[in-house]
Amino acid sequence: MKKAKVLLTSISVFFMLTSFSCQSSMPIENSDETESSEQIETDVKQDVKKETISFEEEEELLKESEGIKRIDFGEIWGYVMIGREAEFSLKYPITDVGYFCDAVNVFSEMPSVPPRSKFFKKYKGRVHLVTSVDSKSQTHLLLQPDLPLRDRIIDQMVNAAKTYDGLQIDWESVPKEDDENFWEFLRLIKEKLGGKPLTMAIPARTRTLERDAYNYAKLSEIADRIIIMAYDEHWSTSKPGAIASTDWCKRIAEYTKTQIPEEKLIMGLSFYGRTWMTAPVRAQAWYNSGIERIKREQGVAEISRDSYGTPHFTFKEEVTITAWYDDIDSLKIRAKMYSDLGIKKIAFWRVGQENSEFWKYLGIGR
Repeated sequence: MKKAKVLLTSISVFFMLTSFSCQSSMPIENSDETESSEQIETDVKQDVKKETISFEEEEELLKESEGIKRIDFGEIWGYVMIGREAEFSLKYPITDVGYFCDAVNVFSEMPSVPPRSKFFKKYKGRVHLVTSVDSKSQTHLLLQPDLPLRDRIIDQMVNAAKTYDGLQIDWESVPKEDDENFWEFLRLIKEKLGGKPLTMAIPARTRTLERDAYNYAKLSEIADRIIIMAYDEHWSTSKPGAIASTDWCKRIAEYTKTQIPEEKLIMGLSFYGRTWMTAPVRAQAWYNSGIERIKREQGVAEISRDSYGTPHFTFKEEVTITAWYDDIDSLKIRAKMYSDLGIKKIAFWRVGQENSEFWKYLGIGR
């Protein structure tokens, strides 16, 4: 069966500046999926209450952004993806790089990691090796104290981080039932790092859950720095909306400040955008009854056949694409909000996805 041809004739783009719409243009062909099922299961998502504002409100927000000339932080972290090192610049005011290597492989082993000097020899800041695991079931097995996998992966991660300034754990699929095993796992890593900082990137929360492997207070007793991934308020399968609206991020920050000491807290900001389509998914396998239903609904009158008699047809369908993303104005407003709350450290996922002009509005000085 040939894939149906889809005619894209209607595009609706929402420019996210604390959730308001404005005409703009930005390439949206690149997609970067970062959310996890664990994040989606929490109660920190919220519906977009307001997608449009008045012209006067829009003008006020733009005026607020124009008034922000520079925002200083004590630490500014920027994630750099392995294979995309060229997107990093020594000109950026970044004190710490989170070097995101490939995930733990299917054999539950650390992938090969280049030494720090290969890409960051001239960089004067700190570079932290970031590790991840893509599977919840694999994560569960790696955390079991009675299996040899745990000690082996700990040794491999610590060894991989030898030429780096620290190690970061970005394991986003830890089951809540593995909370105690996860915390013990982190304690063992911390001990073996021998004084190097252990940092973490964890999902956003607005309250303490009854049971949670990412319990903020517990983790702050172990890690030297904790990056709160305050993004994916809306995700690929949710309704369209802001990746991280400023009011949502403010609620996260206010809660987080009650759980994590100021010197360890880092609020994460996103650079990426996301698109949604209104049309139903057509690229999939179908029952014969489903194919016949599509033919009826789309008024398909002409059926073609190949030389062996196999039927196929083509139809066009109008869809609406909605895009939400950040630009310099929205990022300035959110960074200023964190600064006003007394947040002294921020991090960005990830370097290369942003408008590089944004960096001139940030400085190191707190």
